[in-house]
This record gives sequence, C-alpha cells and structure tokens, in this order.
Amino acid sequence: MSTGPIEAALDAARRGLLDLSTRNRLLSLPKPGRSRGVLRLDGEDAGFVLQALEAGRAFGFEAAAAQGPARRGSGGVRLADAAQSPEDARRDNRLRALLPPEDLARRLRDLMQDARTAREETGIATLSLALGALAWRDPATPATERLAPLVLLPVTLERQGVSQAFRLRAAGPELEENLSLRQKLLAEFRIALPDFPAEEFDLATWVQAVQAAVGGQEGWRVEADALALGLFSFQKFLMWRDLDPAVNPGLVAHPLVRALVGGERLEAPPPLPPEADVDAEIPVERLDHVLELDGSQALAAEAVRRGGHVVIQGPPGTGKSQTIAAIIAQAVLDGRRVLFVAEKLAALEVVERRLAQLGLGPACLELHAEKQSKRAVLDGLRATFAEPPVPAPDRAPVLARLGALRGRLNRHAAAMGAPVGESGIALHAVVGRLAAG
Repeated sequence: MSTGPIEAALDAARRGLLDLSTRNRLLSLPKPGRSRGVLRLDGEDAGFVLQALEAGRAFGFEAAAAQGPARRGSGGVRLADAAQSPEDARRDNRLRALLPPEDLARRLRDLMQDARTAREETGIATLSLALGALAWRDPATPATERLAPLVLLPVTLERQGVSQAFRLRAAGPELEENLSLRQKLLAEFRIALPDFPAEEFDLATWVQAVQAAVGGQEGWRVEADALALGLFSFQKFLMWRDLDPAVNPGLVAHPLVRALVGGERLEAPPPLPPEADVDAEIPVERLDHVLELDGSQALAAEAVRRGGHVVIQGPPGTGKSQTIAAIIAQAVLDGRRVLFVAEKLAALEVVERRLAQLGLGPACLELHAEKQSKRAVLDGLRATFAEPPVPAPDRAPVLARLGALRGRLNRHAAAMGAPVGESGIALHAVVGRLAAG
C-alpha cells in the first residue's frame, strides 16, 4: 500500500527516534571500564538482589579486584573479604565489581552525579539496575558477543557524605522490560517475546521464557545472574511507539501532526489579531486571571481559551511561565484538562510552584521522574479527591466595581488621545509640549 507525504515524513521522524544499533547500551552493554554510564557487577544472585530491593533493603558496594596486592576500602566502598565464600557473597548486603576500590568509588560518584543531572535537567529518572542479560550476536559482527539487559529496576544511589558508604535502593516497585530488545528481536530476527508479566513478575520465569524464545539462535544464551548498574532510558523509544499510526489511529489525519510533520498550514485562523484591543476583546466577566498580566499576556491567554494555537517567545524573565500558569488556571476554571510538558524539569517546577501558591496545587498531578510510579499517581489522586469542594464566590460586586474602574480608565485614555479644539493635536501631546516648556 502506497503512503502519502505525511506518512513518509512521519515514518522518517520515527526512524530518527529509534536506535536499534549496538551503540544503544540497552542492546549492547559496554565492556567493563568502557563507559562512564554503566557499571558491571559480578558474582551476585540476581533473583535474590531483586527480591531484597523490592522488600526495601539497601545494598552497599565492595571492590572485588581480580588481582594485585590487597588494598583498603576507599571513598565509600569496601574491599571484598577474601575469606568469604563465593556462595555467601552472592546473598549478602553488598554488590561487587571487579575494580580496585578507588576506581569503583569514582564510577559510583560519576553515576550518582550523572543521574542527578539527568533528573534535574529533564525530569527523567534514568538510573536503573539491569537484571539478567541476553548474550546475542549481530550478523554484521558475528565474532563479537553482545549483552542486552532483560529487565530494569529503577533505583537510587545515595551517600550521606564523602566519608560515608554508597547505598543502592529501589526507587519504585515497577519493573520495566527492555523494550528496545523486544523491538530489535522482532524487527531483525523475527523473534516475538511473550507478553511481559509486569504484575506478577518472577525473574527466573522470565529468563526461561526469553531462553525459549531465542533458543533457535546459534551461539545465543541467557545469563540469569547478570547485573549492571547504569543510566538507561526508554524515552525516545516510547515516543517512537506513540507516533505509530497503528497504535494511535487518526494520528496522520490530526491537523497539528500534519502541520508539524508535513508542513501544512493550520486551517483555523488566529483567534485574535496581534493588534487587538484587550478591553474590547475580553469582557469584564472573563477577566478571571489569577496573576497580573499585561496586554500581550492577556491576549495570549484569551487566544488559548478560544482554542487557538499560540507560540509565546521571549528571553528569561519576561513572564512566560507566569502566562502559562494563568492559562492553566483558566483551563481549570473552565473544567478543561491540560497536559503541560517541558524539556527542563525546572520549567515544570516553576509553573507547578506558582499554581500551588495560588491554591491550585490539588488540581495538579505530577507525572515526572519519581512521581511517575503507579503508587505516586494514586496517592496524588487520593489527596485531590479528599480536598473539600471549593464554594463558588459571589463575583457580581467585584465585576461591577472592576467594570466601573476599567471604564473610567478607558475614558481617561480616550480623552488624552482626543484632539484639542481646532488644533487637531492630541491632548497628551499638548500636555507634553507644555511640560517641556
């Protein structure tokens, strides 16, 4: 079936989001020491670690250097006990890496810093513990074995001070399957993994299911106890899936998609001309701004209220977040729903803080970073529903006074702009000349 230019452009945009190459660490974990963003762990029981983390247990770290003279622990990690048996080490409260203590401490510091930066910059929690791995081979480089994680558990890496130990904790109960691996196997090897059992997950059962699915591939195997701590993100993959017309019917026909992807013009004209008179366009009854707005901000808010598409530009400090907060507050008043997204977490927090200061905090549901877990969402909804209903205010006296004051100001402005006598000069110009002497 042939496709039109919109479909072709959308498909090209989607291909730019999907990375199924071996550069993607979700498909090929970097070799030990090759990447700042991934730390391989060694000699652990992955099932035990997962159960312990889900139960709220925290893990420390040990440097299990493979060779060299014995060294003391350093920088928040300890050196492995040579007298401890390998079997006991698989089920204690420490995770091990085949690195000297100094190198392991540095890698953990880098991971903690990079994870914090990613959350502050984008609002996305990227630090996860990868459990289990599929060892596979790319037909283009059959001599090289690749390791792709099977499951990821969002985690947090903590440290109270430079002299304190690093601690790893689960950031939430939700496990994530490796969506990139699923798509890679389906697109390039025609291997369909079974549905991911997110509700009642058992690592050993999932390992067996993956092994059964890929069993026909020569040289492939599943490593049940592989563990890696690293920065992983499915955000671009999820965008790729959301932009699939098969997943979202009607996507190609949406006017915004056709304008953004296909370059078509939006049929709807601007609801307000740029030179519109604020008082003429916005009656007193609709002056329900929760924040002080100048003329351009008020017109932007009114344009959005009328269903228009608006681009608000300006350098920092010119009132963009203030205008956005006013627009969202108007939508809440009108009984509408708003999805507010931003590239930077700071932008979300500024608007959310403004709305909370205005008493609209219960109307906001945070869905970024650590607030995106199911439990956090349900807790937010529960807190909002527990709020008592807000009584409707008596607006009539306020509107009457506001209308009178605005009319008085407008009549004064009109009089100042009217010509004086037969001179034809505006009154404000006459006053200016007299004041100049």
